[in-house]
Amino acid sequence: MPEPQQISFEEGISRKDLKTIRRRFMNLHRERLRRILGELRPSQHEFITLLPLLFHINHPMLPGFVNSESPAGIPDYGPSQKALTIARKLSRSFSYKKRAHRTFLLEGLYLMGSTGTIGQSAGSDFDVWLCHTPSLSGDQRRTLQEKAELVEKAADELDLELHIFLIDPEDFRAGKKAALSRESSGTTQHSLLLEEFYRSAVLLAGRYPLWWLVPPDRELDYRNYADNLISHRFVNNAELLDFGGLDQTPADEFFGAALWQLYKGIDSPYKSILKIFLMEAYSRDFPHPQWLAQQAKAAIYAGEDDLNKLDAYILLYRRVEEYLIQLKDEDRLELARRCFYFKVGETLSRDSNLQHWRAAELFKLTREWGWSQAQLQILDTRADWKIDQVIRERNVLVGVLSRSYRLLTDFARTQGEHSRIDPMELNLLGRKLYAALDHHPGKVDSINPGISKDLSEPHLSLHHRRSRDGSLAWMLYRGAVDEEEVLEFKPIKITLNLIEILLWSHINQVWDKDTIINLYPEEDHVSRDELLALHKSLRNFFPSGKPATASMKTLSRPAYARSLTLFINLGTDPLQHLAKEGKQLTSDRHDPLSFGASRNNLVLNLEELVETSWGELLVTRREGTEGLLDALCQNLNLQGQAETTTSRISSYSFSSIRGSQIASRVTELFQHIIGHFQQSENHEGRFAFRLGHEFYMVQQNDKDFAWRSLESFESLLEELEQPQQTFRPLTFDPRILTDTPYPTLFQHSRRDFIQIFYQVGRQQTHIYLLDEQGALFQQTLPADSPRFLMRQQRRFLNSLQQLRSLMPGGEINLFEEPRFYELKQASNGDWRVEPRRVPLTRPDDYMELSLVTDSLDATARPHSLICGDHEFSRLEYGEEIYTATAIHLQGLREGNQRYPIYLTSLRLAGMQTIEPPRTVELLQLKKRVEQRLNRVLDLAP
Repeated sequence: MPEPQQISFEEGISRKDLKTIRRRFMNLHRERLRRILGELRPSQHEFITLLPLLFHINHPMLPGFVNSESPAGIPDYGPSQKALTIARKLSRSFSYKKRAHRTFLLEGLYLMGSTGTIGQSAGSDFDVWLCHTPSLSGDQRRTLQEKAELVEKAADELDLELHIFLIDPEDFRAGKKAALSRESSGTTQHSLLLEEFYRSAVLLAGRYPLWWLVPPDRELDYRNYADNLISHRFVNNAELLDFGGLDQTPADEFFGAALWQLYKGIDSPYKSILKIFLMEAYSRDFPHPQWLAQQAKAAIYAGEDDLNKLDAYILLYRRVEEYLIQLKDEDRLELARRCFYFKVGETLSRDSNLQHWRAAELFKLTREWGWSQAQLQILDTRADWKIDQVIRERNVLVGVLSRSYRLLTDFARTQGEHSRIDPMELNLLGRKLYAALDHHPGKVDSINPGISKDLSEPHLSLHHRRSRDGSLAWMLYRGAVDEEEVLEFKPIKITLNLIEILLWSHINQVWDKDTIINLYPEEDHVSRDELLALHKSLRNFFPSGKPATASMKTLSRPAYARSLTLFINLGTDPLQHLAKEGKQLTSDRHDPLSFGASRNNLVLNLEELVETSWGELLVTRREGTEGLLDALCQNLNLQGQAETTTSRISSYSFSSIRGSQIASRVTELFQHIIGHFQQSENHEGRFAFRLGHEFYMVQQNDKDFAWRSLESFESLLEELEQPQQTFRPLTFDPRILTDTPYPTLFQHSRRDFIQIFYQVGRQQTHIYLLDEQGALFQQTLPADSPRFLMRQQRRFLNSLQQLRSLMPGGEINLFEEPRFYELKQASNGDWRVEPRRVPLTRPDDYMELSLVTDSLDATARPHSLICGDHEFSRLEYGEEIYTATAIHLQGLREGNQRYPIYLTSLRLAGMQTIEPPRTVELLQLKKRVEQRLNRVLDLAP
């Protein structure tokens, strides 16, 4: 940036010239205001005329009144007779009393934006800058904000969209962050917002901008020049507002403005593309872009007073036109012209009033562009464009947005080292572009970003036939196209999935409630009734016709499943399928996932619709049990990206009489499983359920969820009995194993606790143990005193705790007792557990029997068995070690009583070198040794 030149203000400035410049700007603003008011309805016209008076005074009968202490008073303002007349219409008792203000708390009132330009339309909103003195207290600012909001509401009753922003010029000049627009990130677009303000603002009342009086060729020396104007009293500081100059624009601010326009352009491209092109033109000259505001000011200084040549929107178009012509980019130039034409909103192919300045100016431009009457007719019927034309236009828009994103990326790379450009912002925009514009199989894309108002077709034909690559595909045609005519027409959409093409036709409003649909072939597996039911369910699920739009905050996180919808057994009746195979369908087993005597899974196929948090709609077809499981795990993985939100889950099935039951059961299962893993304490847990005759378990491995099949109940028990490296809570599907105690047992499983459950039968006692990491051990013993059995179990478990606490890595708490429960089954089949206390044992209550081993392998022999003071070693007894020990113990019993032998403790040879074994492993070893010992007693005479 060049050094500011020193200026001799005494010799180089004429007060007469300054007055002339000020007068030219004031005349320009007065004419712009006339144009603005001329576009409004009488009631709206009156409201804008009244607006300065509403902030000049506080009157209880006028809109916006809060209290008499609200900041009020605008300098150099006196209400016109028309404004006073309008005020008296609102309040007959209104009387304006002019009073002297010692100080003015408000300094200026401006309209800005497209108002007063060729781009103003009947639906244009009004952005108002209400400038106030920096001396306002916090309470005064809050009161003024409340008044502004009341004025906005009063305008809204007149269908006038008014947005009033409180501006402290001193803060603004200093670059302090403030939300200056409800549509944009004004916090990061200070200079660009100021440039737009200088280019388009219309002064309603109050002080004028000092910027008017700084010559265009002194813009880079703005601060120095402006300060000298004031200090040498060429201007009266009390008459002006100083918002600052356009001499500096940080790269990150410029980048933020371009980024935001691109972001908005994805959903409303016609409104943003001209500004996107302008950002490109500015970026070419960065860091010293030739601002449009400077160009307009230079023209005013040169004596230009033609409103049309100074029109902010026409200036914008001319700069874009110049830029694209230099690039020789005819396609984008033609698009820029269409955007400009649509923004103005005049329909020149019809009987437009060319006496009106907007229509006349636009007519001149279209003649300059060489547009024909036929071309104008096509553009003027844009609201009625149909699918083919909309798709072509959308492809052009997508190409432009993608190219602009690449240019913005290049700008970030070039300027990034010397600025505060945040690459994350560019990444978020990339995600937005990807979600909205990227196309791949299974993704339902929206093709109408504000191009046409009505894409609906009176007739559609849906065909299911072979595509050119041999795949069976769904093809949608406009009109009534039968099977004989199908090769003569091009389909408007082809997909492999039925739900994808149905949802596409709904999201893009091609198929509406009045559309007549033809289905071919008529004998196809999907019936017409099922087709209509599927389409209705999609309409109900997306009543607005569009998925939710993702915010920047949402895009900053990985995508997760916002909703999951399953469409089950499309065109397939599972009951008819089973009947053909001769399978028995009559049974008291009514679970659709394990149905009938042969336990069939009635889910034969499904199409899965996922709505992601980024706004994507993804459809995947899956087959059979594995497809259902894959769908479950995929959505568990997507759910893992959500912080707290659980997706909506729903299912539909219309192909059989049990369709609603099948859909309801699948929804229930998915809700159980996904809800289970969404709970933080279960995130690393396991979930068991049944499909068909097999059991399945889902758990998270590393970062992803996966499923495993367990072919039988016995296989499931084997899995539950496996030692666990870490504690993984296990939950059962509430529909399965209700006649067993296992779901109830695992509901009570707790990390780092050993829990023993016993169930007393007539001849046997069943023992179930869950160790500190959730593994199951179970054993059935001859009926005996439950208290004696539990004391024996407690004695052995306490010895294990002592053993493991002494081993390397052992962390067992010696003072944490095992927990005991009695397991009971009620008459209705429900299981419950009741806590029990087990009395402590005395050393003389039992004979010590310890096992010494150096291996936990099931085939390994004990190193020795120690009974009291007598040791039976493997070296001495070999295979007879069990026989010798059992006979010795039996000989010590009074009256040669026969009752089971139990180990009381366990020792591991070489325990300093091995990792501490799991409790369930040691219990299984105990069980094997006891079985061998008791078998000797059973065989003894």
